[in-house]
Amino acid sequence: MKFSNIPHMERQKLVILERVQHDVGRFTNPVFNLFVIAAAIYLPCYAKLMLFSSYGTLDPLSVLLALSAIALVLMTPAFALAATVEVYFASRIAKASRASRSIEIA
Repeated sequence: MKFSNIPHMERQKLVILERVQHDVGRFTNPVFNLFVIAAAIYLPCYAKLMLFSSYGTLDPLSVLLALSAIALVLMTPAFALAATVEVYFASRIAKASRASRSIEIA
């Protein structure tokens, strides 16, 4: 029996992964929240612009649309990185959880 395959070590690995995901989540969650807020501002402004605006008019929603579009473009790389990190940790935790359960059963 290898020392690293005892059930206690598998549970420890799982706990460590969950803790790291929680710590990284302090940085990824604000990115997700800001991206959602920018998207929630962008979509209604864009719909209003396409459905009810005429050419040549500049209303405050057009300015808000431009600002939210800039925010979305600038935040896209950070959002992609945060999503990749979250998916990576979710898959590692699922894998460690399955390994922990299979050792406990055996």
